[in-house]
Amino acid sequence: MTFSKHLDKKKTDSKMRVYADVNWYEQEISKNITRLSLTNFNVNQEVLNNLSKYLKMEECLVNELVLDRINLSNLNYLCCLTPDTKVKKLWLRFCQLKDKGVNYLLDILDETSRNTQLNALYLDSNSITCKGAKQIAQVLRTNRTLKSLSLANNLIKDEGSFVLVSVLSTFQLNDYEINWKSKQEQQRNRLLEYLTDILTKKLKEKTIPSNGSNNNNGLSSIGVANLKQKAESMIVPNTHPYLTGQLFKSGLSYHSPGNFKIAYLNISYNRFSSNILSVIEQIIQYQQKVCVAKEGLRNLKIEGFDMKQIERINKLIEGKLRLENKNKKLNYMHIISC
Repeated sequence: MTFSKHLDKKKTDSKMRVYADVNWYEQEISKNITRLSLTNFNVNQEVLNNLSKYLKMEECLVNELVLDRINLSNLNYLCCLTPDTKVKKLWLRFCQLKDKGVNYLLDILDETSRNTQLNALYLDSNSITCKGAKQIAQVLRTNRTLKSLSLANNLIKDEGSFVLVSVLSTFQLNDYEINWKSKQEQQRNRLLEYLTDILTKKLKEKTIPSNGSNNNNGLSSIGVANLKQKAESMIVPNTHPYLTGQLFKSGLSYHSPGNFKIAYLNISYNRFSSNILSVIEQIIQYQQKVCVAKEGLRNLKIEGFDMKQIERINKLIEGKLRLENKNKKLNYMHIISC
């Protein structure tokens, strides 16, 4: 069995290229490798399946997987992204995914299943259209793990790009999302009531005197509150943004303040007009008013459009970063003076 490794020991994200046998993962692999690149490699499903086995090994430290320039249109590459792998950065540039391939990614990015670990996804040059952009936007309504997203050099027009960037600002929950939220809350409340009842019975059993008579006809309001608090602590806390009190209500409608976790976005060289740049500018201004430090867009790439608008948007982002650094210095000086 032969394979070739190229390791740059000066870098922590060592690169590795595999050239031959599909069972290469069985070989002794350096534990220093955190970045695995198969760019331009002749990959078939057997290679991906074996790669998946390697990524699941306990000693495997790969957290960045590069599959650039591989035709993945008819391959199940998601087998490499199961919850028991450590991959957090995924490069899928020039992979001929199109909108169909984007649809496959949704299960990985959907945080309602709590399977996602990806915080960086690069989908440049995959002929993704408005349909694919809308699919990604739908997932970004709730995904709070992804920090970096690149969709450069695709076929996204105004309609798709507007839906995509709009999730970075306030948006209204649709009927499906409201119903899902209601069901989750009902399930949690039923579980809370069940646990509270169990704790109440156990407490009453402890307070029954040795003669068998029960003089405790009920619990005080403080006692009930304490039991409910204890029952709450037994339930795994919600992390979903629709269940953690991050929404605000207006009439019968629920609104999300937006996805503030996307820090890097690259939508350069698509097919939308400069009108979208005006929308992006408004969104950045909104984020600057609402976001706390280190939240919101911090690096936006929109090459191929009106330079004056791009410069104005970049100045807005730079102004936010300068303000954060200024506040950081002031806080540091306050600590020193104290």
